[in-house]
Amino acid sequence: MDGEAAGRWVARLSNWNCVAYKIPYGDLKEFVNGDEDYCLLSGPGVYFLFGKDDATGNDFVYVGEADNVLRRIDQDHTFQKNDTYWKEAITFVATDGSLDKARVKYLEHRFYTLAKEAERDVVKNSNTPTQSPLSKAVRDELEQFIRNAELILPVLGHRTLESMRLVTANMQAEDLLYFSRNGGKGGRGLCRMTEDGFWVLKGSYIYPNLSASAPNGIRKARKEYARIIDQNSILQENIRFSSPSYAASFVCGKSSNGLKEWKNKDGVSLKDLEQGKQEKPSSGIKPEREILHLSGHKAVARGYLDGKCFVVLKDSGICLNERKSCPSSVHHHRELLRERGIVKNNVFAVDYSFSSPSMAASCIRGGTANGREAWLYEDGQSIKEREENS
Repeated sequence: MDGEAAGRWVARLSNWNCVAYKIPYGDLKEFVNGDEDYCLLSGPGVYFLFGKDDATGNDFVYVGEADNVLRRIDQDHTFQKNDTYWKEAITFVATDGSLDKARVKYLEHRFYTLAKEAERDVVKNSNTPTQSPLSKAVRDELEQFIRNAELILPVLGHRTLESMRLVTANMQAEDLLYFSRNGGKGGRGLCRMTEDGFWVLKGSYIYPNLSASAPNGIRKARKEYARIIDQNSILQENIRFSSPSYAASFVCGKSSNGLKEWKNKDGVSLKDLEQGKQEKPSSGIKPEREILHLSGHKAVARGYLDGKCFVVLKDSGICLNERKSCPSSVHHHRELLRERGIVKNNVFAVDYSFSSPSMAASCIRGGTANGREAWLYEDGQSIKEREENS
C-alpha cells in the first residue's frame, strides 16, 4: 500500500467478500478518515496481533474481534500490562458488511483454538473466547472464511495457524538434532530446525533444576511452559525458540552453546553441519568397540557402550507390548521413538543413543530392566560382570 515491503499490505482473494490488511504498529495513523480502507477497517472484523517476547525471543499472537477493528487495535490489551507490545497486526474485514457480531465472535473462537492447537506461537489471550451459536449453514460459510485466512496469513508472513504436526509429520531421524548433558541426566532433548526457528520436541527430558547463572530469558520460559512439563520432567508439547542456544539452555537449565551441543544422529554438531563438515567426530565411536546383545528372546537387539551412554544399533528389535509395570518415563520414550521414526515396525531404523544401558534395555523390553545385567558381551559376561572382573 505504501510502495515498500515494510509498510502496510492489503490482500484479497477472487470471489471472496473479505479483505485482509497487514499493519505495522507505527502505521495505524496512515489510515485517513474517509478513505475506503479506513471505512472498511472501521467496521466489524477479527484481528491478530503479533510480537516477540524480548526476554525469551519467542513469537506471540493475540486473537481478537471488534465492532470497529481499527479503533480496537489502537487500544491497550491485557497482555501489554507486562511491557509486552505487538509489532504487527493482521485484520480481516468484510467488504459488504456481512460480518456481524455473532460471526466475528465465532471466528475469534475458532482462530484462537487453531492457534493454540498449532503450537507455533505463544497465544497471549488470557481467556478462551466464547463461541456464538450459529446455524450449520452459517458455520459452513465461516469455515470457508477460515480456510481462506489460512491461505493468506502465510503470504503475509505468519504461519500461526499451521499445525506443528505438519512440520513433524513423516519426520526421519535425519531431520532431528539431539542434545544430551551428562549422559542425559542433566537434560536430554530432541530438536527440529525449521525456517522459522528451533523446535524442542515433545518427549524431551527437561532437567528440572535451574542453575544460579541461568539466563533470565530461560527462567521466564521455564515458568511460562511449566504447565506442559509433566511430573517426570517430560515435555508434553513442541516449543519453538529463536536460537539453538536458547533451545539447549531451556533443556538443561543453564547456559549452553547450542551450536556445539545440538548434534545429528552421527554426532556431528550443528556448528560443523553449518560449515559443511559431515564427518563423524574423531573422538566418537571407535572401530574396536565391543558389541553387546540383549539377553532374552522377546526382542533381538545389539548395541555398544559409548561412555555412559548406550547406543542401540540399527535393525535391533523392540517388544511390541509393554508390561503392566512399565514406568511412565519408559512409556513416553517408546512413544517418542515411534513418533520420530526412529523405530518403525518394531525395528530401529537408525542407530540410537540412550542415556544408559538400563534405559535402552527398558525401552526395548517395555518395562524396567537392569541394563548392566541384561546386556551381554560375546563371551556371555554382563556389563556388571565385566566391570567386576576387570
